[in-house]
Amino acid sequence: MILSVIFAASIWLILSREWLRVIMGLSLLGHATNLFLLSSGSENDILPQALILTAIVIGLAIQTVLLIFAYFARQAQNIDDLDDMKEVE
Repeated sequence: MILSVIFAASIWLILSREWLRVIMGLSLLGHATNLFLLSSGSENDILPQALILTAIVIGLAIQTVLLIFAYFARQAQNIDDLDDMKEVE
């Protein structure tokens, strides 16, 4: 039940028009996926734990890059809406 709420919240955030909510939704989706992997494996199986650790590192790196891109886009154009970013060249 909790996983479905987290997945639903992450999809809702990803479908938002503001870039910060989209980044938060992607991060939340990664965490929900990690929880799903953790709950699907047995306690003695080391593979889900290794996958989750790798996913945390990669997710943090992607989140950092997206936040840096969003910061510089905000500094250059002062735009929060993703649709407005498409029009800027």
